[in-house]
Amino acid sequence: MKNGLLKDKIGVKIRVMFAILFIVEFVLLFLLARYLIKSLSRVFFRITKSEKITIAILSYFFLPGTIVHELSHLLAAGLLLVKTGDMELTPKIIEDGVRLGSVEVEKTDILRRAVIGVAPVLIGMAVIFGTLFYLQTLKSANLIIYAIAVWIIFEVANTLFSSRKDLEGTLELLITSSILLAAIFILKPEIMRQFFAPFQRIEVVNFFKNADLFLIVPILIDLICLSITKSLFLKKS
Repeated sequence: MKNGLLKDKIGVKIRVMFAILFIVEFVLLFLLARYLIKSLSRVFFRITKSEKITIAILSYFFLPGTIVHELSHLLAAGLLLVKTGDMELTPKIIEDGVRLGSVEVEKTDILRRAVIGVAPVLIGMAVIFGTLFYLQTLKSANLIIYAIAVWIIFEVANTLFSSRKDLEGTLELLITSSILLAAIFILKPEIMRQFFAPFQRIEVVNFFKNADLFLIVPILIDLICLSITKSLFLKKS
C-alpha cells in the first residue's frame, strides 16, 4: 500500500515537472525570439546604415513566418465571425522592438479577442511540432529536407508570439479565470479535482513529454543564431 502511494506521488511529481518544463521552455523561446529580432535589426542597421533597408531585409527574412502569423489571426477571426480589415506584412520599428506585421480586427468580446490574439501561438506550435513529428517518421532524409525543416521551425518560432496589441483582452480573461478557479478551489475542491483529472491521463503526460523535447529544437536554433549575430555585431563594433 505504501509503495502504491509512493509511486503515485512520484508519478504526480513527474507530470508536474513535464508541465513546468514546458512553460519554462515556452517562456525562454519567447524571450529568445524577441531578442533575436532586435539583434538582427541592429546588425542589419549597422551594415546598411539605413532604417528603410533594415526594415526591407527583415520583411523578406521573416516573410514566411509573418504570413503564417497574420493568417492565423484571420482564420481565428473568420471562425469566430469577427470582421477583419487590411493585413500588413511590412515590419515597423516600434518602441519596444520590431513589429513584423499586423491585421485589423474589429472590437469584440474579451473571449473572442483572446482566442484571436493567441491563434498564431497555437497554430505556430502545431506547425513546429508537426514538422518535427514528420521528420521522426522519415526512415531517411537528405540534407535539403533537414535544411527546409530547420528553416520552417526558425521562421515560425520567431514569429508565432503575439504583440501587446494582439493580446488585448487576454490579460483580463486570465485574471477573471484565475479568480473564478481560486473561488471554486476554496468552495468546491472536489470540482477542481474533476477539472484536473484529464491532465493526469497518460496521453496528456506524453504530450508534454514530447513537447518538452520538441521545444528544445527551436531554442537551440535561436541560441546558435544569436551567437552568430552577436559575433557579427562585435566585429562591426
